[in-house]
Amino acid sequence: MENEPQSIPWGGEWRRHLRSGHEMDLVRTWIRRVECPTCTAVTGRACRTAGGRPTNHHRARRDAAGPIPYAEWRKQGLIPEQQTYTISAVLKETEKAREDLHVDTALADGVAIVRMFLADRLGLVLHGEEAIDRIDAAVRKLIEVRGPVGTADLVTVLASLVAGLLSANAGPDGDPDALFEEMIRAQLDMARRMQRFDRDRADG
Repeated sequence: MENEPQSIPWGGEWRRHLRSGHEMDLVRTWIRRVECPTCTAVTGRACRTAGGRPTNHHRARRDAAGPIPYAEWRKQGLIPEQQTYTISAVLKETEKAREDLHVDTALADGVAIVRMFLADRLGLVLHGEEAIDRIDAAVRKLIEVRGPVGTADLVTVLASLVAGLLSANAGPDGDPDALFEEMIRAQLDMARRMQRFDRDRADG
């Protein structure tokens, strides 16, 4: 069944693939250099759900493959130039938000992360995988600096920001929960289409 619960890895493992092409092929090949610790998919093969269907790469496999060599690919002219996020730049952005908005650190961190996504929206459209990887790495570094308590605060802040945006978009007579479910289902549909594309490629 396409709708089986295991078909979409969550917990930071699922990501929306906004394009498929040369860059995605490079990333896919790099990650598949190693076997998957989660589903035991062999080298060169896609990760599998509990039902045996191809799925997005599990986080453990991405970590085992090591950092994706975007810089080397860029030197070789295989991918275009992209900006990078350093922890100092992220901390600077959070401090700016804290001072500008007169808020605590947790809210400033949440604002900084959202602003990273907004600043990189063109990259997310044109080069989705690398843009998300760079933001993901920056968020990881920020969480390491803040520690467990800061991590919980950050998740709470981001969840409240999303809830606020959903309420605003739904309008006074709308249903934010229904809008959220609609958005999630749209993302899942996109991910499943990409899975079918990968399965067709693998079977072809």
